[in-house]
Amino acid sequence: MNMRPTVYEVDEYEPQEFDCVLVQESVVVCLRKEPRLARVIPLDKVNHVDGDPRMLLSGPEIPDSFYGGGICGYIDTSEYPEIEAHLAEIEREEY
Repeated sequence: MNMRPTVYEVDEYEPQEFDCVLVQESVVVCLRKEPRLARVIPLDKVNHVDGDPRMLLSGPEIPDSFYGGGICGYIDTSEYPEIEAHLAEIEREEY
C-alpha cells in the first residue's frame, strides 16, 4: 500500500503520517511501528484523517482488543498481523 494514514490536526502545521489511525467516539488513536509511537488526539483537535480507501476498516473489522477498537480506521494490515488474523477469522464465519 502506498499511502500511509495522515492526520491533520487543528494545532499542527504539518500533517502527521502513521501506520494506523483509529477513529473512536471521542479520540483518534494514532500508531507508528518504527519508531514505536502511540498518540491519542481528542477528536475536536482533528481537522480530518486521510488514507488509502483500501486500508479503511469499520466497526467489527477492528477488534476492541486492538487499542480499544474504533468506529473506523485506516490500518496497514501488513504492519499489524493480528488484524490480518482477525479479518481472516471474520471471513471464515458463516451466517
